[in-house]
Amino acid sequence: MQKDIDNNEELEVSTQPNSSSSFISKEMLHNTKSQLQNIEILKFITYLPELLKPSIDQTIYHKIEEVVFDLMKSPEKLDEDSMINKLVNITNERVDLDRLTLKSKSEDTKKFISLLLKEYEKSLIVSNNSNEKIENIKDDLASLEISEHSNREMKLLHAKLSDVIYDLQTNLSDSKKELARGKDECHKLDKNIKKLQKDLEKLKVEKDIDFLTGVLNRRGYTSVVLKVENRYITFNSDYAIIFIDIDNFKEINDEYGHDCGDVVLKTFSTILKKMMRDEDVICRYGGEEFVTLINYTKEDEVFKYIKRVKEIVDSHKFIYNEKTKIKVNFSAGVSFRSKYNSYEDAIKYADILLYKAKHEGRNKIIFDDSKTLS
Repeated sequence: MQKDIDNNEELEVSTQPNSSSSFISKEMLHNTKSQLQNIEILKFITYLPELLKPSIDQTIYHKIEEVVFDLMKSPEKLDEDSMINKLVNITNERVDLDRLTLKSKSEDTKKFISLLLKEYEKSLIVSNNSNEKIENIKDDLASLEISEHSNREMKLLHAKLSDVIYDLQTNLSDSKKELARGKDECHKLDKNIKKLQKDLEKLKVEKDIDFLTGVLNRRGYTSVVLKVENRYITFNSDYAIIFIDIDNFKEINDEYGHDCGDVVLKTFSTILKKMMRDEDVICRYGGEEFVTLINYTKEDEVFKYIKRVKEIVDSHKFIYNEKTKIKVNFSAGVSFRSKYNSYEDAIKYADILLYKAKHEGRNKIIFDDSKTLS
């Protein structure tokens, strides 16, 4: 990049002893050298766009122009590590982009050739002059010139196509049988894939459902509440949050056993589900705690819902077996989403109201507008 200047030492022209001497100072020499270097650098910089020009993908060209423009203004930056790194990065990015574009085009070509192969196979199966068509395909493949610079996978695909044609030619009858069997296998595979998809969907649902009560678990609720909240924000779809806790549940487990406790949880969740509409949400939040999201037009709808649930629970005993019938009560806190800045604030206050109901003697429902049911 920099041209060497010979004889950097001071030049001296000597005359006779009595004559004057002429000198080219080091400073002058340095300035001359710098000028020559800048000329060479600028010349190199003018070549940069051509040297870095992308072969295929042109999207990086603006970065090249920015660097060249910067260097034209300040040629001395060419010696800076940061500029060298920038040039290296641009070069690497240019190569990567070209490779990616070439790979994409190669993949598209392979897809196209694969499609042609399928059409050839269909044609051979239904055609009465299959042998003649095979010969034509062989000739076509033989005349297909593959560049030495082509993608390796393209050459492999070419070889594979040739092998397939050869196999078809040597035993067309067996090939037809194989294709028929292959078709059956494809149908079986498609059937298995659909079954697997169905199983995966079922597994996904099961992961979101509490195995004991059949309602949403905490994981499933977390994803569903995002949708409910989005409807509220987008369409102003009002909903209320009811935080419920079965009273004295630990005592039920201690006295009658955990199997009995499970029956209580299942029966209680069944009551909640039967009283809800399709657009409402119920979740076993943890242990004996449940959360329901009730959509409403008027707040009184929420009051009537939880009142009806309380009436059913209060008027019935939960049956564990013929000898064991248990009286169950619950407490709850109710908050209306529209009164709070966020869902998090609303459910937090519903939890506070639930704690207050438990603290005030249980078997009570407290609303965030100070209404109570007991």
